[in-house]
Amino acid sequence: MAKTTKTTKSTTAKESSAKDANTEKKAAPVKSAASAKKAEPAKKAAPAKTSTPKGATSKAAPKKVATKSEPALKLEKACKDAVAKLQKMEGNQYKDILEKLEWCIGSYNYDKNPEGLVQYGKEASGILKEARQKAPSKVSQKLIEDLDKAIAGL
Repeated sequence: MAKTTKTTKSTTAKESSAKDANTEKKAAPVKSAASAKKAEPAKKAAPAKTSTPKGATSKAAPKKVATKSEPALKLEKACKDAVAKLQKMEGNQYKDILEKLEWCIGSYNYDKNPEGLVQYGKEASGILKEARQKAPSKVSQKLIEDLDKAIAGL
């Protein structure tokens, strides 16, 4: 005959608490401070903190995406028209302003800063006005007016 054993709630509770106690005792071995330093990779020094004004956040502001504004677009178009006209006109006397305007148009397309277009647009306007006085049929009055309006719009 087989023996049967009766288990009570108190015996099972004792057995489970003994198992929990045994698992808690199996903690990771403690390393000495010297061996812990060797195992960790060297950390870089944190950058020095600068003080921020009261009420200011320490997060960097998001970069602003430069967009083309309406007056700047008009100036760019007017400068491109001036470049086209100066290319059609004969003579090396316009080569310098032509190169500068072309460079400024490319620069404006890159950084959306119309400062160079304004500066050399004014010079181109003066040159086109002089050319119109010498030969009115070569330079249209509309081109000069558009360029001047675009410069004044900024």
